[in-house]
Amino acid sequence: MFTVSVFDSYLGFASAIFCTLIVSIAFLTMSFLYTRKRANQHYAENRFPAPSIPSFGSISKFMFVSSMMVTLLGFWFDSTFFLTLYNNEVVQVAGSLCVLVGFINLKLAFNHLGHHYSPSFDAYIPEELVTYGYYRFIRHPIYLFNLFVSFGLAMASGSAIVMANALIGLMFILKIIRIEEASLFQHFSTYQAYAKKTRRLLPFCY
Repeated sequence: MFTVSVFDSYLGFASAIFCTLIVSIAFLTMSFLYTRKRANQHYAENRFPAPSIPSFGSISKFMFVSSMMVTLLGFWFDSTFFLTLYNNEVVQVAGSLCVLVGFINLKLAFNHLGHHYSPSFDAYIPEELVTYGYYRFIRHPIYLFNLFVSFGLAMASGSAIVMANALIGLMFILKIIRIEEASLFQHFSTYQAYAKKTRRLLPFCY
């Protein structure tokens, strides 16, 4: 079912090592970051519950772990299980760099949001509206940089499984954004003015 990949050149071998390091660091860093942020539901203290999608908690964890594992294994093994669509070293490196950009900026976005964070599957109203850092330009940078990681993994792996996970994650995120913004419009009188000056996910676009 699994066979060790045969590299055509030293460049291919070096590419696999480089991509493995980036994705492994992203995997460990993001796992630690989310675990720490969600530990013992500290984010819920002295805050009111907001509408959320509870089922997305289990779904997102499964997609995150499965995408990471398929990507990492795919750098070193060949298998029909991966449903590989292509195998291109340039795209592999580009996808891994996209993962790198995503998880570095995700950490920065978490720092900007600070203690106002709560997960989308167990959401709470923030104590105040954050409008600095990345939030000066887009209203949901954490979701944006999660998508950088998801689609970066899809590029790096060339796997239909990982691409499907990224697309499912995108659909959930677009739905979550609508739910969150409806709640924020109700609770913050300044949100409408803030929304007029910013974009949801992509500066100048959306």
